[in-house]
Amino acid sequence: MTDNLKDRPVSRRDIIRISGGGTLAAVALGSLGVPAQAGGRSTPEVGGPAATRAGVAAGGSGGVGSAAASSGAGTRLRTTGADLLIRDGSPHWWLSPDIWAVPGTDPNGPPGTPAAGDVAYVWARVENTGREDAVGVQVRFYWGNPSVQMLYSTLNLIGTAYADVEAGDTQEVLCLVPWNVVTVNDGHECLVAVASLPGDPALPDAVDPPGYPNVAQRNLTLVGAEEKDDFKLTLTVSAPKRAPKKIRISAEIGGELPKEALWTLGLAERRPVEKAVVEVGFSPKPITDPNDGIGEPELVVEVPAGRSVPVHLTVRGGTGLGTGEYQLVEVREDDGERLLGGISFAVVGKEEKK
Repeated sequence: MTDNLKDRPVSRRDIIRISGGGTLAAVALGSLGVPAQAGGRSTPEVGGPAATRAGVAAGGSGGVGSAAASSGAGTRLRTTGADLLIRDGSPHWWLSPDIWAVPGTDPNGPPGTPAAGDVAYVWARVENTGREDAVGVQVRFYWGNPSVQMLYSTLNLIGTAYADVEAGDTQEVLCLVPWNVVTVNDGHECLVAVASLPGDPALPDAVDPPGYPNVAQRNLTLVGAEEKDDFKLTLTVSAPKRAPKKIRISAEIGGELPKEALWTLGLAERRPVEKAVVEVGFSPKPITDPNDGIGEPELVVEVPAGRSVPVHLTVRGGTGLGTGEYQLVEVREDDGERLLGGISFAVVGKEEKK
């Protein structure tokens, strides 16, 4: 029996089932801080919604557990079975180009950033990189309050869709349950998509796209600079149920978004501004008077086990951005040794926000 097992091809799902998810780090795609391309994630050209799309909405539970997040790894085993992939973003996994929202009642409309009170539809692009067809793929769509490291236990299920994805093929899957964008944080919520097959084990509570190729998140939002008012957002920092954590929140200004990510914001062909034209600050308490400043450039936060702590973000400036320009702001959470998560903002002039 041992000899037969030695000669048998092993898939990523086989190892997950054997280990219960604990050793997935040895075979998963990517790692924290390692670009997704190193793990073999492909980058198909994006030109808009495809003509053929699959998706049937239904209810369903999240099917997640409470184990710690995997640390990830830079290699991936070849599989003889079906192997699902929703690509991570570049340079950070939370910028997935394979998740996007379409504001309004027409799911085939152009992508963009829905406002609070809007109805929107959410899409996910799922690829089967294995050698067998994937039948009955379940795709779960979630939204969550803006946060850096995300936990399934704090997310909200939008709906569940199903699709069949042939070996080597890609499907754009629509969640037919409309997303009713709530007024919390003025509609600046984050999106997560999970593709799975029957029999797949439960996921750990921490959303871990680098460790799980079938999981992706889109923590990317559009900010319109105002003449008088600062942009304010409350970020949620959450700790797992069984362990407290101490983290640092900071921001980097400048950089460039991939064209695919710009497309999901409805900002195709915009160009980045590298020189900082905005300021970013963090505070444990709301800042109501602009004369009190914008907070600190970075903040150390301690969170008790199973609890959440608010961090108040302020972005000031950006009114001088010209037509067709944007400034990238990346908010990052780290524990001193590794990057745990983040959320990015594309700041544009007021007249360009859609």
